[in-house]
Amino acid sequence: MGSQSLVRNTTFLYFRMIVVLGVSLFTTRLILDNLGIEDYGIYNVVGSIVSLFTFLQAAISSANYTYLAFAIGKEDNRLVAVTFRSALFLSFYISLIIVVLAETVGLYYVNNYLNVPDDRFEAALYTFQISVVTCVITTLYMPFYSNVIAHEKMDFFAYLSIIEAFSKIAIAVLISYAFYDRLVFYAALLLISQICILLAYVFFSLKEFPETIACLHCKLEKSLFKKMASFSGWTLFVAAADLFVIQGINIVINLFFTPVVNAARGVAVQIQGAVDQFRGNLQTAFNPQITKRYASANQKGMFYLMGCSARYSSFVLLLISLPIIFATTPIITLWLKEVPDYTDSFIKIVLIASVIDGISNPFVTAIGATGHVRKFQTCVGVIKFLTLPACYWGAAMYDSPIVIFLIYLLFTVISVLVRIGICAKSINMRIQFIFHEIFWPIMKFTLTGIIICLIIVRFFQPVDISSLAMFIVVVFCCLCALCYMVGLNKSERLYINGFIKERL
Repeated sequence: MGSQSLVRNTTFLYFRMIVVLGVSLFTTRLILDNLGIEDYGIYNVVGSIVSLFTFLQAAISSANYTYLAFAIGKEDNRLVAVTFRSALFLSFYISLIIVVLAETVGLYYVNNYLNVPDDRFEAALYTFQISVVTCVITTLYMPFYSNVIAHEKMDFFAYLSIIEAFSKIAIAVLISYAFYDRLVFYAALLLISQICILLAYVFFSLKEFPETIACLHCKLEKSLFKKMASFSGWTLFVAAADLFVIQGINIVINLFFTPVVNAARGVAVQIQGAVDQFRGNLQTAFNPQITKRYASANQKGMFYLMGCSARYSSFVLLLISLPIIFATTPIITLWLKEVPDYTDSFIKIVLIASVIDGISNPFVTAIGATGHVRKFQTCVGVIKFLTLPACYWGAAMYDSPIVIFLIYLLFTVISVLVRIGICAKSINMRIQFIFHEIFWPIMKFTLTGIIICLIIVRFFQPVDISSLAMFIVVVFCCLCALCYMVGLNKSERLYINGFIKERL
C-alpha cells in the first residue's frame, strides 16, 4: 500500500472522528433532556459496572487484528481463514466469560450495593441485563471489526461509525415516545443498534472477505488459537494495569485530598482523551501496514513506517497540545463556569504524558507482529502496577496532588523507554536509527515550537474568546509551517509539494 492509501485512510478516520465527536456532544444533551437526570445517572452507573468487563474486548481486538494483518501480509489465504476462525472462537469464549462475570460478580453488586431509589431498582435491574447482552453482541463482532481494520477498509469503518452516531440521535428522540419505562426502552434501543452494527459487519465481511466463508471449511488449529489466547492474555495484563492505575489514582486523590481535586483530574482526563483520539486515528491507519511489512520480511519498510507513525503522531499531538498548554487558564475559564483547583497543572502534565506515550505505540504494534509479547508486556505491566504505590508514597510525603501527576509522568517516561528498548532489540532496530529518525525530529519540533509559543503568547495574551481564538489560529499555523520545515525529511516534503501541485 502506498502513501496515497495511507493518506486516504487517515482522512477517513479523521472525518469519522470529527463527525462522531460533534454528534456525540449534541446527543448527550438530547438524551439528558429526554431521559431525565436521575435515569441518565442510573444508566451511567449500571453501564460502568458492565464496562468493567469490556477491557477483555480490547485484548482480543488487539490479538485479532495483529494476527489477521500478519496473515494478510503473508498473502496466505488459508492462514487468513484459519486465523479468522480462531478469532471467532476467541470472541465466543470471551463472551462466555463476560456473561459469567456479569451474572455473578456484577449481579451481586447490583443487588447489594447499587444505590438507586427503590422505585427505580427494577428498571435498573432490567437495564443491567440488557447492557450485558449489548456487551456480548459488541464482543461477538470484534473478529469482523478487526478484519475490517486488518484489510484497511477504513472507509467502511468510518461510514458505519457515523451511521452509528446518528442512530444514537434517533434513539435519543425516540425515548420521548417510549411505550414502556424510558430507561429500559433506552437500553433496549441501544441493544438493537448494536445488533444492526453486528449484522452490517457480518454482511460486509461475507461480501468483501473470502475468509469469512472459507473459515467454515477449515479446522481450528489449536497451536494458533493458543498463541492468540496467550497474546490476548498478556495484552489483558497491561490493560488491567492501566485500569488499576486509572481507578487507583482517583482513590489515592480521594484519600489524601478533597473531591474538588478528583473533579480537576476528571477534567484533565477528559481533555487528554479527546486529544488522544487524534493520535489514535493516525496510528490506526499505520498499524496494519507495520504488521504486514513484518510478515512479508520487509524490515526496511517496517522501520520506515514505525518512524513515520511515531513522528507524525507526536506532531499531531503537539499541534493540538502546545496551544492548550500555553493557554490552559483562559481555555478552561471560558469552558467551565467553576474551575476546580489544580486543573491547569493537571491538564499540562497529562498532555505532556500523552505526547511522550504516543512515541512508543508503533513499537507496541511491531512487537505484537513478532508474537513475542510475554517479556514486553510483563515489563510494561509491572511498571504500570508500580505507578500506583509510587503515587501513594508521593501523596503521603508531599502535601500537593501535583506530585501524583509528576510521578505518573515519570513512570510514563520509564514505560516508553522500556517499550522502545525491548522492541528495538527484538526486531534488530539500531538505537542510532531511533534517535536520528524519531527522537531528533520530535525534539527539534518541540523545542522550536515552545519558543514560538512563548513569543506569540506575549503578543496576544489570550484573555477573552476573540484573543484566544486568534492565539490558537496563529500558533497552529506557525506550528504547521514548523512541522513542514523541521519535522519532515526531504522526501516527505517533496511528496507534499507534489500532492499539492497535483490537486491545484
